[in-house]
Amino acid sequence: MSDVLSHFLVKGRVMGLLSLRGDWAFQSPENNEAVFHLVSKGSVLITFKGKTTRLHEGDMAFFTQGHAHILSSASDAPFVTFSEEDTQVSAHSVQGGQVHNIVKGGNGPETSLICVRFDFGSERTVEFGNTLPDQLVLRRESDDTSQWVDPLLRRIAKEASTQAPGALAALDGLLNLLFIHFMRQWLKTPTSHHLGWIRGLQDPNISKALRLLHADPAHNWSVRELAVKVGMSRSNFAARFALLTGEPPLRYLTHWRMHLAMRMLRKDPIRPIYDIAASVGYDSEASFSAAFKRQTGKPPGAWRKDTLLEFTSRSKSA
Repeated sequence: MSDVLSHFLVKGRVMGLLSLRGDWAFQSPENNEAVFHLVSKGSVLITFKGKTTRLHEGDMAFFTQGHAHILSSASDAPFVTFSEEDTQVSAHSVQGGQVHNIVKGGNGPETSLICVRFDFGSERTVEFGNTLPDQLVLRRESDDTSQWVDPLLRRIAKEASTQAPGALAALDGLLNLLFIHFMRQWLKTPTSHHLGWIRGLQDPNISKALRLLHADPAHNWSVRELAVKVGMSRSNFAARFALLTGEPPLRYLTHWRMHLAMRMLRKDPIRPIYDIAASVGYDSEASFSAAFKRQTGKPPGAWRKDTLLEFTSRSKSA
């Protein structure tokens, strides 16, 4: 899991810093990006698919598929549009992202929220995100954890309110740290045990096979060799691996190799493709290119060029 989480690249593109008083309710609309809410002060009701959950200070909610949901101060609270006279809204660009500072006046205690819409940054991590439930909730933990989470939240709010150079890079780094913390803690909860891909990590034999594949992805693995190393018959191992992870062992290996290759192509624009191919277990550039195109729809050279052009375009627009 450490290996998988180390490859996550959460990219926040829209952030809301909300300070709300009185009665209020608003909808987070349907979109194709993940949505993350953290209660930094007070409490909030979140209604999703007819079920309402109350979050308190320090609690977090994560909507992996960006499904629409409602946030409110109470179940019967009136909806606001953030264009009312008692609501102040300001927005500024943070190097390609948007930060919205929203203040709503009224009587009663204040609720402060940090809301982020983001993407996962790579196809493999998108696949991982797709294995998660639509909604994840993590309750505030011990005081020991809050000692470093609370300063992190204050830093996120500070970076989001500035237009200084490098603000988006700093925000992305902070959000990645917060997201990894969220996933580490959530994976300890009993609700995570039913997930197919993650169940593979919780099975002693399949977990050992996953560690072998991640430790040496360039090795010419066979299903038989993996089965022998984990102490199972070939047929039982193949069937159990597919049942728990959702795909056969060698297909999993291919997907992981392609994810590693995409990371190398993105990070090192001058590294020869044949060298990348060899580092992920391919004897020839042609066979690697064919496998890469099957997964991404583009040969590696074209994929790297398009990725660099997209990055350059975002930088210029910032």
